[in-house]
Amino acid sequence: MSSEMSLKDHIAAAIAKPGIQLPVFNPVALELQHLMQNKDVSNASIEATIQRDPALTVQVLRMANSSLYTGLTEITTLRQALMRVGSKQVMRLALAAAQLSLYQSNHPVCRRHMGDMWRAATACATGAAWLVEKSGHGALSEQAYMAGLLHDVGKLVILRVIEDLANDPRQGKPIPDAVISEMLDALHCEYGCDLLRRWNLPEQYCLVGHDHHAEPCNTGNVLMVAVRLIDQICRKLGIGCEPEPDLMPAASEEAAALRLSEVMLADLEVTLEDLMGLQSD
Repeated sequence: MSSEMSLKDHIAAAIAKPGIQLPVFNPVALELQHLMQNKDVSNASIEATIQRDPALTVQVLRMANSSLYTGLTEITTLRQALMRVGSKQVMRLALAAAQLSLYQSNHPVCRRHMGDMWRAATACATGAAWLVEKSGHGALSEQAYMAGLLHDVGKLVILRVIEDLANDPRQGKPIPDAVISEMLDALHCEYGCDLLRRWNLPEQYCLVGHDHHAEPCNTGNVLMVAVRLIDQICRKLGIGCEPEPDLMPAASEEAAALRLSEVMLADLEVTLEDLMGLQSD
């Protein structure tokens, strides 16, 4: 890395280059995102869509056979998964599985960061959906899941560039981990919004990606409020980051906007801790 350029400048220059290889949103997942908005979608349509991607099908079946969903017999087909787990959850598993494939790295430092980012993404997706359902906005459940899953995706773009820099033989010394974390925190909203737009996802997700740390909070945007609140809860629990036990999400303006009590949020914390424990099994 040139001594004349900061890491921030290198990241900006790399992302601005024509032909840069950015993460690609799985086209099957994109179609599933549209299907999730259709209340009358059939299991046959979901099954046929997922089966167009054999690798995605395998990952969905692996997830459906995890200890969170397992029954007395192994699930071996998508049809069985749809019957046992339910269509909504199978589509969520497929969307998560499609994203998981992007969070891979051969660089040890980047791999650790990607693991943290993936745990936070899945917890935020589950938690954001839970929050809108419990606050009386159940019609937004699937949008909240997507918003939670994708809102920090800008970190993935930044980490890909950092990985390329770290693997460059011209790079003099290792990039300090603290500097990597600083870049991820400072830049992910801008680059995440840009990536979501490149993926042609609905503007509601791009807006959440861009503004989920902005002040003041737009308390009229339920998806934004839910993502901001679940972010606080994950930070308190240390999901994808160091724990911040002094945080009080129940006292936040986001909790007030959603009219969620301390007891309800404590229930969500237990749910997320259980989910993270199952993922680490």
